[in-house]
Amino acid sequence: MKLAQKIIGKLENIHPLYIFTVLFLLTLIVYGVSLSNGFVWDDEEQIVNNAIIQNLHNIPYLFTASTFNTGGAGGLSGWYYKPLMPFVFSIIFWMFGNNAFGFHLFDIFLHFINGVLIFILFRKIFLLQKLRFATAIPFILSMIFIVHPANTESVAYISSTQELLYVFFMLFALLFTFRYSLNKTHSLRDILLINLFIFLSLLSKESGVITIALVIIFAYLFKGRKIIAIILSSVITFIIYLILRFPVAKTPIFEHQSIVPIANATLYQRLTTVPFELFSYIRLIFFPKDLFVAQHTVVKSVNDPRFYVYLPIALFFFSALIFLCKKIKSKSYLFFFIWFILSLSIIINIYPLDMTVAERWLYGPIIGFLGMLGISISNIKNNQVQTAILMLLLFLIPIFSIRTIERNFNWKDDLTLFSHDIKYSKNSFDAQNNLGVALFRKGDLKDAKVHFEESIRLSPKWWTSYSNLGVIYQRAGNLKKADDLYTIAIKNGGYYLAYENKAEILYETATPKQTLSFVLKGLKYLPFNETLNKIAALEYQKIGDITSAKEYARKTFEIDPTQENYLILHKILNY
Repeated sequence: MKLAQKIIGKLENIHPLYIFTVLFLLTLIVYGVSLSNGFVWDDEEQIVNNAIIQNLHNIPYLFTASTFNTGGAGGLSGWYYKPLMPFVFSIIFWMFGNNAFGFHLFDIFLHFINGVLIFILFRKIFLLQKLRFATAIPFILSMIFIVHPANTESVAYISSTQELLYVFFMLFALLFTFRYSLNKTHSLRDILLINLFIFLSLLSKESGVITIALVIIFAYLFKGRKIIAIILSSVITFIIYLILRFPVAKTPIFEHQSIVPIANATLYQRLTTVPFELFSYIRLIFFPKDLFVAQHTVVKSVNDPRFYVYLPIALFFFSALIFLCKKIKSKSYLFFFIWFILSLSIIINIYPLDMTVAERWLYGPIIGFLGMLGISISNIKNNQVQTAILMLLLFLIPIFSIRTIERNFNWKDDLTLFSHDIKYSKNSFDAQNNLGVALFRKGDLKDAKVHFEESIRLSPKWWTSYSNLGVIYQRAGNLKKADDLYTIAIKNGGYYLAYENKAEILYETATPKQTLSFVLKGLKYLPFNETLNKIAALEYQKIGDITSAKEYARKTFEIDPTQENYLILHKILNY
């Protein structure tokens, strides 16, 4: 025990520069392997196939749209408004090109910075409240945050950059709120910086709304005499955000209920699923052994064991947190408790989201939990018990690190990830489809077909799996079946790849008149689609309408100035 106390004492007196160095090395050790990982899952439509983020001239537009490639509809689509993420992607693409290394490097570095900011914020709060081990405990907790396996998805999955960004700006907003609240005078500069970071957090992800609540609560609990200025300024900031989101970007409030199980569930079913969700996040915090993506469980009845078994566990857990809050009677504990509860409340699908549970969504809430844990440990009166708990946390760091490193290997590519995760996500329509895509690219069409069919069974209104299954039939020579599947994909979601695939079949099998009839209808929705414009140019050339052929050939080359498109344009211009 004396050795343990000596170790904790050393940590308490360590210089912050050494702490930052340790956090950096720890981040590099656990996430260094992901630098060689590729683009995975939604990375393809948000980065690889997304021509808009690949040109810096489009940056102003990014703040007027969502994040996904539309395949030629003339913009970005999606259900959410998070323009800072495609902005960051655009900068990284300019620096590194279509290379996943640069994107992973950015996420790893940002995760490290977030760990540093957590240490700084925790230490300031500990010092303000005159708590024991004001350096050692924040240091240990920031290390746990860095290596915790539940955070792997947020760091290793490039399309989760939004999680890192909104937390980054949230932490800065809180740090400046801390400074503003403790200053004797009102600082206009601090108010402006607080609201700048609130605004940037909101632009990073909708979860940034928590930043407003936490800033106000923090200011109220710690020197609340300046609360009015913070409330008024944050309301103005939020209104500006709403104007950008709705009148400017015209982002839909909700539009994906037909394909996502939890979003398609009734309010009653979403409420009966809440205990399962809470238990899943509690399990991730304490026992992050099984990690997997695309979780779409829906608990449809109170008679389901996932309701009546997990409900008392969740109630016991949160009752324990409330008990500690009353016993400790600490403003800092109350603040972190509110942080944890508020950030959990927006991810348990009272307002339906696009998944039931996602590990990346715990990135913000887990900070609130770690804060409560640190305050609780600091308030333990028995020195031996206190030291033993801190040593246990230190012991968990290498265990968590190994699990995180192991999970990073799963994120190598789509085939590796979904081959592993499908064992836990068999009833996930998108996991089945994504594994099918990975198998198809490997050349295993037989197994890919099985997964596409299962995806359709699980979500019959989703369009992507129909289009992918159509490609299987097209490769097998069954063009009629392929055409039927593409038609369903177009009807269900106007899927741009289905338009392209169907147009290519018509180009090979139908008359120019029939092909043009379909292509021109498609171009009403996808005016900047390269394939549709190219086929229109070639078909107009066939029927001798060279004026129209030239028009579509020029547009094809403007969309993608490749050598192939140049030769088509040159041939038509010289016809």
